[in-house]
Amino acid sequence: MSNPGRVGCPRAENDTGIGKTAIMGFHHVAIAIHDTAANYDFYTRVMGFELVKTVTAPTPEGGWSKHFFYSTGTSPSGEQGMIAFWEIHDESIGTEFGTNLNKSAGLPWWANHLAFDAPTRDDFDRHRERWRDCGFTVLEVDHEFCHSIYIRDPEGNTVEFCHTVRDFTDDEKKHAMELLMNPQPEMGKAFGAKIWQPEGDAILLPSS
Repeated sequence: MSNPGRVGCPRAENDTGIGKTAIMGFHHVAIAIHDTAANYDFYTRVMGFELVKTVTAPTPEGGWSKHFFYSTGTSPSGEQGMIAFWEIHDESIGTEFGTNLNKSAGLPWWANHLAFDAPTRDDFDRHRERWRDCGFTVLEVDHEFCHSIYIRDPEGNTVEFCHTVRDFTDDEKKHAMELLMNPQPEMGKAFGAKIWQPEGDAILLPSS
């Protein structure tokens, strides 16, 4: 269902002021997959999430599905984070549908990705080391305002843990809009990165 909305639709307002919205984060994001067993192993053992709900139901096209939810944790404000996946059985859809978001869209691996919050640096480091213990090669990038680590899940989708290291300034909020609407924006620098193999020290990739 598509609805472009009304031109005169007012912006959401709240009593915390612009830039400090009290609206909310995602309730969940849902993605179709092929391999439920591999998905469960990855998102519980590798990511550290908890399976909390599975819903089985008919599909509108005449088949059936499993819709299952993992808890990603609770924020300091009490919000329950989740990510969900679909196992779909429907002859009208078939079995060859794409589940790698970037490959299906003809995009590079880094474009579409799922980023989860690492509230503290200790959390961030713990996630990275768990990934390495599970045998993954981890890409770590210093984006200046946040630090990120990346691997890919069993369907080939990129997942990330991100640790924000500072608040956004008023100047960069203003500059964000200038860049957003500029058809030929100035380029920022490429930030440094590290490649962490399952064992050993990181390989440094310098910034430019």
